[in-house]
Amino acid sequence: MMMTFLLIASAPSYAAGTPITNEMAEKYFANCVANAEKDGTMSKDSQNKYCACTAMNMQQSMTQQDLTALSSHGDTARAALNKVLISVNGPCMQYPTHDLLDNKCMADVKNSAICSCLSNKMGNFMKDISKRMLPALLANDPNIFDPMTPIMESPEFVQTQQKIALSCATNPNQN
Repeated sequence: MMMTFLLIASAPSYAAGTPITNEMAEKYFANCVANAEKDGTMSKDSQNKYCACTAMNMQQSMTQQDLTALSSHGDTARAALNKVLISVNGPCMQYPTHDLLDNKCMADVKNSAICSCLSNKMGNFMKDISKRMLPALLANDPNIFDPMTPIMESPEFVQTQQKIALSCATNPNQN
């Protein structure tokens, strides 16, 4: 799911360290929103927040050389992809996590206050846990393309979700 948003056209080779331009980040943002709409898993608000977050992170943490490396093969491409997963997508994973959990909760529980409480708190938890877990996940399985599922299936995430669900069921207005 996350990688469907990273549709960056191959760029010609640039000098090492050439920054991502505002124009490139804006083009990425537009492509990201268009692809998020097609995917249909996030609300319009979350699509915009996720795409703005990843565009900003891309501009702050990547270079044009990194973008070129994404379209190559082997270790160079994998290093660039890992940089995307850790530095670009990782800090923004709360948005798809929020919507995924909110949609599942609404289908199961059908209580907007409880579901809002759960999805907001777990989205924030995902933002925190992804920083810590992504490097370890990639070290253990260097072929991961979408780390959301392994994080959400981790014992720490599952246990936290259970605790927060109970807390939100008891007091749903604690957002």
